[in-house]
Amino acid sequence: MTEAQSHSFPSRMTVAQRKEAHELRKTLKPLMEKRRRARINESLNHLKALILPLAGKDVSRYSKLEKADVLEMTVRFLGDLPSSSAKGQTDSFKEGYKACFQRISALLPQTGLDGETRQRVIQFMQDSMVSATSSCQSCCAHNSRMMHQRLVSLRNNSSSCPASSSSQQPAAHQAQVDMWRPW
Repeated sequence: MTEAQSHSFPSRMTVAQRKEAHELRKTLKPLMEKRRRARINESLNHLKALILPLAGKDVSRYSKLEKADVLEMTVRFLGDLPSSSAKGQTDSFKEGYKACFQRISALLPQTGLDGETRQRVIQFMQDSMVSATSSCQSCCAHNSRMMHQRLVSLRNNSSSCPASSSSQQPAAHQAQVDMWRPW
């Protein structure tokens, strides 16, 4: 036995033990391959069950898809996601703005502002909604502060601020004016 051969196997193993280990590896290799293929097939079947409904395909019509077809369909579906995701964000932004607008419109009559001021606030929000584009998703805080200041000035220009009889009401009124709001 050469020096290279003695380093490849532990020196304590006999020739019979090495031969037995080699036979065991030869026996286990096909079993490991069979398990690996079973895992791949199971994962592909699971992927097919997930991707067909998402891709808008009828599961009953695509029962005999090849593995490559399942993978190609998945790649196409995932490739289409970013473009539809960006559109979804824009729609989500607009829907959120509309929901906020409706809520504010419902709460404005309870503020004590006169009708003209309420109408100017509503008009301001409608104009802002029309000018809103997908870039408005990343508006900076500076723009929000400017909008807040414009709304505060609208409120301050209101001629019908009710006079307060208690000393705490002006402080509460000032706290409301100073409070930052996203609109």
